[in-house]
Order: sequence, then structure tokens, then C-alpha cells
Amino acid sequence: MTTETQLREKLATCTRIFAMQEMLGLFGHISVFDPAQKRVYMSPAMGFDKAEVTPDDIVVGDLNGAPLETSQRFALEWPIHMALHGTRDDAIAVAHLHAPYATLFSVSKQAFRPITLQGTYFAGGLPIYQEPQLVTSIQKGRNLASAMGDRPAIFMKGHGIALAARSVEEMLYSSLILEDEARKHVQASSLGEFHCFGVEDKDEFDGDVKFAARAGRCWNYYCRLEHRWNRQPGTGCVPFV
Repeated sequence: MTTETQLREKLATCTRIFAMQEMLGLFGHISVFDPAQKRVYMSPAMGFDKAEVTPDDIVVGDLNGAPLETSQRFALEWPIHMALHGTRDDAIAVAHLHAPYATLFSVSKQAFRPITLQGTYFAGGLPIYQEPQLVTSIQKGRNLASAMGDRPAIFMKGHGIALAARSVEEMLYSSLILEDEARKHVQASSLGEFHCFGVEDKDEFDGDVKFAARAGRCWNYYCRLEHRWNRQPGTGCVPFV
């Protein structure tokens, strides 16, 4: 199996899983970068049924945003992906999602802090990209990448999130963690004050050391669920708990 075939299949599967989890729908897109060939593989643009994406639907192009096939086009906000793939060695996989709970923190004055052990992956906190515009140019993509720095993700004001990971598996896992943390944070707020975790807790939990292995198990779990999913909206979401 060629690298291209593998990347197409993995990204298509991940797109369907995000659709099942109600984190990709009319909007949003994910990508994976092949450093050897300098090629970017991206899920289809707005309007495509993400629950039905196949490897043949994946758009392939270069870091300048030019698809290899003239009949295809990248999503409007492709500069998010190209800027991160092009500037960070650890940005092999990139997600731009309008995840419901995580997006709330793009407009909240309350800083995001993790409240579960899994969430300590984001213990350093996450910045907010303050430009209330779609990221449709190379310069805007660079601005977002600069604001994100070396953090694993960033909230986009009134918009959604962007997230970078070392693999498709880690992109799925960290995205699910972030959305679950945001949901729990909102729910816990009704209880008054609550405990948040810091960087020292991340080290105690082996958040970095064991992250890839945990991401692999998460990937296998959701792949099995997606395989059984009936593709109908609102019927397959499995809480990440």
C-alpha cells in the first residue's frame, strides 16, 4: 500500500469519525501532510456530506494551496492548514473544527483550563486568535500560526478551533479531549468554583510520554464504532468519558 493510499484512507476515516461525533458537518475540515512529497491531503470543502467521505474524495495539493487536480478545490480556509504544516514540524495533522463546546471558549472571558487528567495535555492553556475574520489568505494563516506558537491548539474568536498534532490519530484524540474538556468545564461551572489542573499534573499523568499510545487506542476504538455507524445525523455520537 502506497503512502498516498494510506493517508487518503486514514483521513477519510477520521473525517467520518468527526462527523459521527458531530464535530464536522457543513463546516470544518482536517488535513495531513506528507513531508517527503510536500503534499497536503485535505477533507472536502463546505457542503460535502462528511459522513460519506471516501479516499477518492480527499483533495491533494501543495503548501501553496494549489490542488493537483484542477477539478478539485481546497476548503476556503486552506491557509490555516498550509501555514501550520509549513511552519511546524509537529503539525503533521491539522484540524479546523467548529466544535460546539470548545467554540464557546473563543468568546468567553473565562480562561480555559483542564479539569480532568486527560485534559492535562492542554495544561499550558490555549491562546485566542483575535481576528474575527475567516482565514482565507496566506498572511492570515501566518498570523494564526504566530498566535498559536507552539501550543497544540488555538481558539478562533467567534469561530471555532485550530489544532495541530503529530499524526492523524493524535489529531483525533486531542480534538476529542479538547471538546470534552470544554463541555465538562461548562457543566462544572454550575457547581461554583472547581479545581483545574496545571503543568505539574500533566507530568505526573505522563501526558506526553504515553500520549501516542493512548491516541492509538482511541483511534482503534472509534474506528470500530464508525464501522458500525448507520451514517444518519445525530445517531452515532459516543461521549468521550
